[in-house]
Amino acid sequence: MGISINIARQLARIAPLLEGKKNGIMLGRQKMHFRPEWQPRLINELAKMGIQTTEQEIFPRDHFCEPYLNAINWPPLASLDFSDIEGAEYIHDLSEPVGDNLRKQFDVIYDGGTTEHVFDIAQSFRNVDAMLKDDGIFISCVGTDGWFGHGFYQVGPDIPWRYWHAALGYDVLGCWTFPRRRNEEPRVIEDPTNMPRGAVHSYDLPQFIFYVVRKNGEKGTLPPVIQSHYVNY
Repeated sequence: MGISINIARQLARIAPLLEGKKNGIMLGRQKMHFRPEWQPRLINELAKMGIQTTEQEIFPRDHFCEPYLNAINWPPLASLDFSDIEGAEYIHDLSEPVGDNLRKQFDVIYDGGTTEHVFDIAQSFRNVDAMLKDDGIFISCVGTDGWFGHGFYQVGPDIPWRYWHAALGYDVLGCWTFPRRRNEEPRVIEDPTNMPRGAVHSYDLPQFIFYVVRKNGEKGTLPPVIQSHYVNY
């Protein structure tokens, strides 16, 4: 799991959505994956957003991302992983339900490329919902197209729109795609429900899907999760 320059820019852009949040957790402890020439470029782009920092502050020797998240005004994030090899504070396999010690504990959860590597990905999403406080925010950045063999899954827009929004009642605060490497502005992804073929789109380079959703309290019995292609069948 890691934060490259396109991801880093997007994390900074959505930071105002996290104003007032006090604590959070990242799924897998994230590292800054940066080429040397990307570092001054990011500093310049942050300055345009009104964020003043230095390479020394946000690129520590151990490469972990906590200093960067602090610099862009995210709340403090602990980390959860299925092993302690990278110093995660919480050890848990996301294929299994979380315990009471993790339920409703966090204002913010960040998935920077972990859930796609969990075979029972649906359970990993249920765990995110369980760990979030009411009004908590979930941010996810995972592979969506053109990254064959990277994880168990490539995620499409029906996950934020049809699972988090339509089934669980979350607010979608934003959903975008952007390439892994090429310098392009993010492409806004609207609700695919009732669009022809669920707004299927082809990309010419590997892409991430990046979405931000906000919890609206607990729901009782959940409706079935139906992909946008088949809502009106």
